[in-house]
Amino acid sequence: MKVQDFRTDEYIDRELVMVKVAVDSKARAEVMQITDIFRAKIVDVQPKSLTIEVTGNESKVEKFLTLMKNVRILDLTRTGKVALPRR
Repeated sequence: MKVQDFRTDEYIDRELVMVKVAVDSKARAEVMQITDIFRAKIVDVQPKSLTIEVTGNESKVEKFLTLMKNVRILDLTRTGKVALPRR
């Protein structure tokens, strides 16, 4: 295993979040619209829940999760920040 500090050089970072939210017929449309705006993906559809995959920088992920607080979050998992150098 190797750890490299990118803070002194240019780098690209991303985070992956998968979130399962409870939905009814009204909330489903709202969640789908927010998902589309953030270019996230719905990866599983159930009668009472949607599972969404969102990737991006930390700011994008936080904004998405803030909007998801209007619906009930059933489960959530995050990778944390991953990065590669630009060079």
